[in-house]
Amino acid sequence: MLRVHFTAADLGRVTFPAEPHPLWEAALAARALGDRSISPVARRWRRTAAPLVRGSMRPLFKLISPGGLFPDFLIPEVAGPGLEPAVAALMETPASVIRDELEPWLPPEIDRYMRGLLDGRAGSRRALGGAVRDFHQEVLAPSSGELQRRYGADLGIRSRAVLHGGIDALLSSLHPDVEWATPVLTTYGPVDDWTADIHLNGRGLELYPSPLVSNCLAMDTPDRRPVLVYPCADLTDPDDAATDALADLLGRTRAAVLRSLTHPATTTQLARRVGISLASTSDHTRVLRAAALITTHRTQGTALHALTPTAHNLLTGASKGIPGQIANS
Repeated sequence: MLRVHFTAADLGRVTFPAEPHPLWEAALAARALGDRSISPVARRWRRTAAPLVRGSMRPLFKLISPGGLFPDFLIPEVAGPGLEPAVAALMETPASVIRDELEPWLPPEIDRYMRGLLDGRAGSRRALGGAVRDFHQEVLAPSSGELQRRYGADLGIRSRAVLHGGIDALLSSLHPDVEWATPVLTTYGPVDDWTADIHLNGRGLELYPSPLVSNCLAMDTPDRRPVLVYPCADLTDPDDAATDALADLLGRTRAAVLRSLTHPATTTQLARRVGISLASTSDHTRVLRAAALITTHRTQGTALHALTPTAHNLLTGASKGIPGQIANS
């Protein structure tokens, strides 16, 4: 779990970027291409985007760990908007910063590109800048309209929350895995026994919605406003009639379990989202898995549940009041 500690001053310094940041988008999209626990939206995006990846983009992917982590220097502060200023700022990162962030995690033997990056060589810097530029132009550009639409829609939802309920309403409604109890914002990830704390101490917090993540991510570096990335709101939330129809088909609790997996979750996360016991959650996931509506991946003792394409079609049909569509999928 991650706990973000606010002061009274921080509550007045919660912001959102007006538009997606080019380097955040590149890092999160590159991460999503190798992430198993992503939302149906991200999975659909990946089917289209993955064939567009080229060898010239490899320097970017070398900075994304198998676990989905990436170094803070990949997201520098940029004075102006647009891709080119962002790439220029990235290429100007001091070699000392790169070494501090990368060296503790690198094996003794590394390739020429990584050695050049640690040493501040111009060739490695150009390779990284070119990789980010190519990734944007060839992989992200074809889907930028849809990704930006979801980003903008989420900002609209957050604006309404602030308008009608203030910062408390905003922080209380970010995501099912985010809890707000003044003055601490708590997010829950897939690893239950991990805990970290971010103390804002007057720096404020930038909130960044993304359709390409299923869990919250955070960046906290000295002398900079911390960033919390959270999953965009689902744009296909069903109305009350659809809720009743899906409940008639599956049962009310099981329907709630299925809907809660719009964003993949562990058994513990799922129980928290629906408000049921772990034993009941395990029983419902067993039935849904047997019906081919969810998949379960087990890694390091943790079970991660996600919707199957059949379940996604069912939920899409339910949002239109057509629960019988499952028979045709």
